[in-house]
Amino acid sequence: LREECGVSGWTLLQFLGDAVLIPAGALYQVQTLTGAISVEQRFLSPESAAHLWDHSTHPTRATRQLHAQLDAMIFSAVREAVGVLRGCK
Repeated sequence: LREECGVSGWTLLQFLGDAVLIPAGALYQVQTLTGAISVEQRFLSPESAAHLWDHSTHPTRATRQLHAQLDAMIFSAVREAVGVLRGCK
């Protein structure tokens, strides 16, 4: 990838008690060397919301979950905007 696209990878060792945060949208690959528990949270950022909506033509379970998160994000934004407007009387 480095030669073709200018993308370089990172290798790290994670030990007991360590947490690794990966930025939203970043590609990653995991190889476990021993038994491990992985906790993942799919987070829909406002920047990627339009991309998701435009490119989600195959309704998989993950897509439905992200659509629900998108609906909640829109509802929250509208509720906050209405609250601000009500305070401007």
